[in-house]
Amino acid sequence: MIRQNRLNRLGVILVTLSALGMITFFVLKALQSNINFYLTPTQAIEKGYENLNTFKLGGMVKVNSVQKEGLNTKFYVTDYDNETLVIFRGVLPNLFKENSGVVALGYFDTNEEIFVAKEILAKHDENYSPVELNNND
Repeated sequence: MIRQNRLNRLGVILVTLSALGMITFFVLKALQSNINFYLTPTQAIEKGYENLNTFKLGGMVKVNSVQKEGLNTKFYVTDYDNETLVIFRGVLPNLFKENSGVVALGYFDTNEEIFVAKEILAKHDENYSPVELNNND
């Protein structure tokens, strides 16, 4: 009787640990597939643009490189070693500006030698302050 209780308890513990291990594995696997890091222009060149499908290109918007024509915007993303010409069709985020951080999601058109962005994410610095706080001076 005592031996049977110990075996039952051991079985419950093993099943519980196995279930927790499987849950942990699947959660980590799901998180891993959702984490998308960006490549700098130098990293993208090293990997070979033609070998990449859709990816995120990140860096700084080069000063005096932004050209707007209607909804089309062309600009260079630089990591201060290399730069890549980007074209985006759409409305840019409010934080988008020259000499500021940007991440562009899209693909590289090898025929035109230009990065075609489908989405632009502008990055702000750590000194962000809400407008309400700035107006109380």
